[in-house]
Amino acid sequence: MAIPVFMDEVVEELRGLEGVKAVRRFSGSLRIELFSRPIPGTEMVEIEGDLRKISQGIRQIMEDARAGDIIEGWEWMKKPEKKYEETTLGKQKVSDRKDKGYKPGLYRVSVRK
Repeated sequence: MAIPVFMDEVVEELRGLEGVKAVRRFSGSLRIELFSRPIPGTEMVEIEGDLRKISQGIRQIMEDARAGDIIEGWEWMKKPEKKYEETTLGKQKVSDRKDKGYKPGLYRVSVRK
């Protein structure tokens, strides 16, 4: 299901959020890329900006679009997840809660209309 053309204003609002680098449309979903940089030697990225504020901003814009009948509904498909250093003690891996970075450096939002 394709995202309707009148979603353009929602996409523009998302692009205006601090920390959002780009918003791309896919069939039935949005890919919201964040300003980030890779951490050498890992698959993780370091995200620039406050991830909590970015998430709240995205949620607010999507809820406003739902309340305004632009979309029927939405849900998170993928969110950046904080990763931590792992230490091996014997046969077990233990997280020492030292930040390693985030994976992935983007959000994926499913949109229903």
